[in-house]
Amino acid sequence: MAKLKPGDRVDCRVKEATIVSPYKEYDDVLTFEVIGIDQYGYYLYVPPYYFIKKTFTVDKYQCKNLGVDPRFLDVQAHYIQENMILRINSVLDGMKCCNCEEFYSMAEPNQDDGTLICWSCRKNPYR
Repeated sequence: MAKLKPGDRVDCRVKEATIVSPYKEYDDVLTFEVIGIDQYGYYLYVPPYYFIKKTFTVDKYQCKNLGVDPRFLDVQAHYIQENMILRINSVLDGMKCCNCEEFYSMAEPNQDDGTLICWSCRKNPYR
C-alpha cells in the first residue's frame, strides 16, 4: 500500500464502534483523515459525530513529536496499523514547506533529502 501523509483520507470498516480488519464482518464503512504517522501505523482523526471505542485525546506531545497539526490539539484520535485500512479514499497532491509549514498543492521535493523549501523561504531564509 502507498505511504500516506497527513491530510490523506482512508476508509475503514467498523463493527460495534470498533475499527476492524478489512477481511472481517462489519456494520459500516467510515472515512477518516490521517493526522499523524509513525513507523508502525497511522493516527486518525475521529470526528465528534463518530463513536469509536479506544480513542484518545491528542495532546501537545503528539503534536510535537508526530508532526500533528496544532489544529488537532484536544480532539479525539485513533491509532491503526496499515493492514486495518480498507482503501485509500483521497490523497493530497502537494507538500508542506519544511521551514514555514505552508502547504503547496502540486508541489514536489526540491531538496536532496526529499523535502520542499518554498520560493519565499529560499529568498528570505529568516522568514
